[in-house]
Amino acid sequence: MKTNTILLFILLVSSNFMFSQVAKDTLSVDYIYAPNSFNHSFSAEESWEIHKAAYIKQLKSKGLTDDEIKKRMVTYEKDKEEFIAQVKEQHRLAAIQRKKADDLRKLADIERKKADEQRKLADIQRAKADKQRKKAQEWRKKAENILIKNITLSNKSNNSKPITFKVNSKMTLYIGIRAHISSGTTLIEIYNPKGIKEGELSLNFKSNSDSNEEREGLEYTSGALDKTISGAEVGEWKIKIVSQKSEGIVAMSVAQYIKPTMDE
Repeated sequence: MKTNTILLFILLVSSNFMFSQVAKDTLSVDYIYAPNSFNHSFSAEESWEIHKAAYIKQLKSKGLTDDEIKKRMVTYEKDKEEFIAQVKEQHRLAAIQRKKADDLRKLADIERKKADEQRKLADIQRAKADKQRKKAQEWRKKAENILIKNITLSNKSNNSKPITFKVNSKMTLYIGIRAHISSGTTLIEIYNPKGIKEGELSLNFKSNSDSNEEREGLEYTSGALDKTISGAEVGEWKIKIVSQKSEGIVAMSVAQYIKPTMDE
């Protein structure tokens, strides 16, 4: 009987009318509410007292005397501790579910914020790329190449003849050098007509592999030098390459700024 009693409470009221009058054909007084029907705004003890009052009210509505009600209440009170324990467990599980739901909502908000930040970052990157493309287009319109050359390095020769180019008037120079070597060391230097060094690029190859067998895949040491020289000296410029047991490639380009015409 105790098991049946703890599983169901007297179905006295609906969710909107807790203490309304109960019809005579209501279920037997041996049944109580199941804990999952409780309003979680009440504590377990408060829920017990509410249903206890409802139980007494139903017994009175059935015409039981005070003595009969007291006898029924002795049996009813025996289930109080187990009833309250079930209610508290139901509240605990509900709190866990609410916390999980809150955590999921917070996580969703974080993911949305991350996605928004990534979109903003992508927009910034696209704007920068567009700006750089426009700048490059403008640069190409206002510059002419005066030197484009590729040099192959061989470990059989230590040095190569300097690369020269002439500057006829004091304008801005754009010098770009890219180098890749698979052995040795290489030093690339830029000198103006007065013999003053304007820039250099140094590469020293170091293998990441410990044996020749591991070096079956080709390895490179790479470097780059980009130099803008305003008011470049008029005369013959030199790019010197000093190589020691190096194998690789050096690519270079020199462009000169074109002064716009009066119409531009």
